[in-house]
Amino acid sequence: MPQPVLAIAAEEFLSELCAKHPIGYRPSIHWKDYRVCAGMAYYKLRVIGLSKAIMTDEQRLRSTLAHEYAHLMAYVRQGPKGTGHGPAWRLAMRDLGEEPKVRHSYEVVRNSPRQRVTYCCLRCGREIVRARRLPRRRKFVHANCGGDLRLSAVERVTLGGSGS
Repeated sequence: MPQPVLAIAAEEFLSELCAKHPIGYRPSIHWKDYRVCAGMAYYKLRVIGLSKAIMTDEQRLRSTLAHEYAHLMAYVRQGPKGTGHGPAWRLAMRDLGEEPKVRHSYEVVRNSPRQRVTYCCLRCGREIVRARRLPRRRKFVHANCGGDLRLSAVERVTLGGSGS
């Protein structure tokens, strides 16, 4: 969950948007672990997903929430033709009094590893550390000695961590 102040502000701003620009329902807000994406609109679920990591202040929150609400407005108005960042979405953004800007420019932690996977060579004992598991049901060998590799550990890395 985000900071309680931001969660309350998000609900209040969404209520304002729904009152001024009704779309026939009130979408729910789901806080997600998005690392790069600030938000997502889920048309059929009637949900707006917001990033716990990127929503750090009220200005970001308002901008992102308006962007995602505009997606839902465009979809209600145009159906499947209203998806994406096309003319229907741009019109919805202008109706909300926002600049139709497609991408945010917030600082993000891009491509940080989420796990640390360690394999052990059964011949020489050397450990090989990776960010992802190797595909299952296939045999992998150590490039230096030709020994079979076996999974020995999988460790979770916290958001923004280096894994070392």
